[in-house]
Amino acid sequence: MICFGLMAAISLTLLGRSMNASYDAIERRDLTASMERVLQSIESDLHHLNTLTRDWTVWTEMYDHASQPNPAWAKENIGFNAMEPANLSLMMIYGAHGQLISMTTFDKQGGELQLPTLQASPYPALFKTAARKSRCGLMKTDAGLMLTCWARITRSDSSGNFVGTVVTGRLLDQSLKLQLREQTRLPFDLHASRNLPPGLTLWSGMLSPGALGTGDFSTSHDSSAYHLYYRLQDLLQHDAGLITLDMPREVHQQGERLYRQVQQQLVWTALIMAILLAVAVHFLFVQRLRKFTNQLVELTEKTAWDRRIDIKGTDELGILSSKVNMLLRINESKIKILKELTLTDTLTGLPNRRAFDARLALEFSRERRNGRPLSMLMLDVDYFKLYNDHYGHPAGDIALKAVAAVLELSLCRSADFVARIGGEEFAILLPETDLDGARKMADRIRMQLQESSIPHADSRTAAHLTASVGIAVAGNETPDAFVSRADRALYAAKRDGRDCAYCDEREAALPER
Repeated sequence: MICFGLMAAISLTLLGRSMNASYDAIERRDLTASMERVLQSIESDLHHLNTLTRDWTVWTEMYDHASQPNPAWAKENIGFNAMEPANLSLMMIYGAHGQLISMTTFDKQGGELQLPTLQASPYPALFKTAARKSRCGLMKTDAGLMLTCWARITRSDSSGNFVGTVVTGRLLDQSLKLQLREQTRLPFDLHASRNLPPGLTLWSGMLSPGALGTGDFSTSHDSSAYHLYYRLQDLLQHDAGLITLDMPREVHQQGERLYRQVQQQLVWTALIMAILLAVAVHFLFVQRLRKFTNQLVELTEKTAWDRRIDIKGTDELGILSSKVNMLLRINESKIKILKELTLTDTLTGLPNRRAFDARLALEFSRERRNGRPLSMLMLDVDYFKLYNDHYGHPAGDIALKAVAAVLELSLCRSADFVARIGGEEFAILLPETDLDGARKMADRIRMQLQESSIPHADSRTAAHLTASVGIAVAGNETPDAFVSRADRALYAAKRDGRDCAYCDEREAALPER
């Protein structure tokens, strides 16, 4: 059941990731297309305004009016009556030297549109240029965002000198917004605010740059909708406002419904298959395997290697039972030999580190129980690497055997315990021995090594083999801490010049040599 559950979980996880990635890609493509439709609708209106502006700039009468202003002609041809059918909110005419010849504004209620700060803004500097191509974009005014185009005034045959420019504007008011929404069938909105909410994700390079912005837009989303924000730029390439568009996550919601259906079907299928398989396996295999396991556990817990597994049959489990019994017979004969080998150092014949750890635990518990002192000597042969380099490793092995013999001869009681715990490192446990007794034992070992006179030509302490000794007396601590203190004392003895003994208490340092 666990296996089928894991399979179902992995399948659902992979399916969910794949579906989410696909739905995200579809939503991303649809959202980009929706924002592109909004921009295209605004740019289409801007293109219409540009066409209208160029039509007026190639009007010969407009050329004559710009050359020599005619108020009567202007009132008749470019006044309110002309602006209303063209859905214009602004028309300005500049002369060749940048002087404002006329400025007419119009709102949907038939009055003048109030734009008091327009002439003081940076936009007129653009309108006064003699650029041959018409230009269009957004302009931020007192009344709101305005689609704006301007073009050079010429005769219908494109002849004549530069006499000025025509500027037209169409306010992005509520009526125009409603018209654009009907065209796009999208619930977008335009805002003069330039501040984006925090926590947005930038979608860069999704749209081509245009007259309205760079083509980048930001998004955020929740479980039900995506929120799109497009920064609008004006004629001066400054941030002028925002397009906001909220789109429901229909694809994602449909995908979640489909995912839940697949999830339920897969879970039920996995559950039914798991139950059927579990019943079949239980009767064919699990009962016998449980019996096999119980017998094996009982055997290992009691370490009764002379017992055997009793499982009949010619299938894999029966064969396994017979092979396990064969291994048990082999183990029974080998364990006896291993018990002897695992506790003895093969080179020196002394107990090894495993035997030392077991003896240390025993003596430590006795020390705690009886309250009698327990001392330890940690001994290391000085410059033994140089000895091996000079005499060779076979000679080094002989020297270690000699050191082991010296240590065994130095012990006075059967309770004392010596072991080889490393390459040239030995440890001695001295039960019921205080610091003075440990010092005497260290001195005895060093003297007997000196009397053995094992030559060491490369030693920096003496012409014969010497040893450094670290001493520690057990306190209120763990066995590992006890060993660590003895080891630190050994390193202190090495630091003091070697061929000496050192106790872990500073004031208890032994005299050198």
